[in-house]
Amino acid sequence: MTGTLYGVFTVADVMVALPLSELREVIPCPAAFDPLLAVAPGLVGAVNLRHQVIPVLDLRLLLDRGAAAAAEVVVVVTYDGSVFGLLAHAVRGVVHIEDEAHLDVSVNTDLPLFTRTFERPDDNAVVSVLDCAAVKNTPGMVLAADTGGPSGAVAQAQQAASGISAGGRSMMMLLRCGEIGLAVDVSHIHSVVPELILKSSPLDGPTIHGVVELGDRYVPTVDTLAVLGLGALTPVDVKRGVSLAYERGLLVLAVTEVTSIVAVPDADVLPMPEFGLPAAHAVGILPGQSGGSYLVLDGAAMRADASLGTLAALGTPVGGTPAVTQVAGRTDAADPRFDGRAIEDSVRKFLTYDVGVDVATPLTQITEIVPFPAEVIPLVGGGPLRGVFTHQRATVPLICLAALLGRPADIDETTARVLLIEARGTRVGFIVPQLRAIEESVWEERRADADPDAPVTLAGSPLVKIGGRMLPRVDLEQVVRTMVTDHERTDPAGDRRALANA
Repeated sequence: MTGTLYGVFTVADVMVALPLSELREVIPCPAAFDPLLAVAPGLVGAVNLRHQVIPVLDLRLLLDRGAAAAAEVVVVVTYDGSVFGLLAHAVRGVVHIEDEAHLDVSVNTDLPLFTRTFERPDDNAVVSVLDCAAVKNTPGMVLAADTGGPSGAVAQAQQAASGISAGGRSMMMLLRCGEIGLAVDVSHIHSVVPELILKSSPLDGPTIHGVVELGDRYVPTVDTLAVLGLGALTPVDVKRGVSLAYERGLLVLAVTEVTSIVAVPDADVLPMPEFGLPAAHAVGILPGQSGGSYLVLDGAAMRADASLGTLAALGTPVGGTPAVTQVAGRTDAADPRFDGRAIEDSVRKFLTYDVGVDVATPLTQITEIVPFPAEVIPLVGGGPLRGVFTHQRATVPLICLAALLGRPADIDETTARVLLIEARGTRVGFIVPQLRAIEESVWEERRADADPDAPVTLAGSPLVKIGGRMLPRVDLEQVVRTMVTDHERTDPAGDRRALANA
């Protein structure tokens, strides 16, 4: 592998990078720093890390940027036999940058803190490469002698930085989810969310905790233990997050703590037993670390998981700002930022209703709304199709929409309503437990790559903003079209009497 692996973190609003060979580990920011008998620009004190006193520098003060955003982590840097800490707001992952992708810059100061930049591949953000020599030579700078980092000396991290498994070592981020420790190769981590400030979302449930604002997007947040099949986090254990990048968006894994980044010899990872912990994506166990043993996860497999990728695609721009600027309603698929999704201003009427979670359907799709029919010929096959009833001299199949969408919902026939939808010459009645209101939209998500005949799912439905809520936009006409298409495939004669006789 040519080029350099960088660890990326944020200082105020600046993206900063360090070669992994110089980034020893990342630790949570303590409540207070120990004072030192020294005064230097940006020096905030020291942290005692495993009986080593490490001076900590706040680059915001050194750059006169103030301290608007609270620092959440300390990036421990090793350089030329010395070690020091840097305050940072968040870790933003690891990237590999080819040598020719660096851009040299000139800064007209005596000790410029950076002389190179690059674009981060996944979002084209400008990243400044910190010059540790300039930091070390800052007048009055306090430095500590490097006595080696976790899992061996700094040389181990330098070996690991050359690539995954290069030299038989990997850089691992250690996490805790309640009582369970997890380890993930840092090359698969997009960023660390130091404090999860969750907002409710339409898909909240046992696995999805809501969304968190990450950059300019609301990103879905899932229960890591639930995803792995190891139970569930208690509310008190949902404190921090680790985001993974997928083809169509980001996904945040809720965790309790981000412990550290360590260089791990591959031989230290023990294989999983044939019988034992039934954890998805687990490939081994890492013993002997601070805090005990850690379950090693296959980051590549998690990022290739189709169901997790579908959840990642549900992220939406903060405030409805388009992720890709559109001109006259057009997106350019040749643009590397384009992923088939865009947000468009939209003011039209929707019916909002409950199917175990609130959803919305364009009012123009609904032919009629009727009470639950008094006379139904019941069908007890256990699926969404609950029976057949007659309406205006036509027979109509009666389908539980919540069951069709995979959502549990109690149906009280006295309060339930039936939405009559017509498409492709077929009329279908969808039972919904409760109506909400007729409301106007603010914006709608558009997906250029959407298949008009694909089955409708909540996870795959585009979003619509109505008032202050973001709801899945359920296309009931598409549901009917898909049902008709599926029936025609199994009944080439085209007999639709099982669906309707409209």
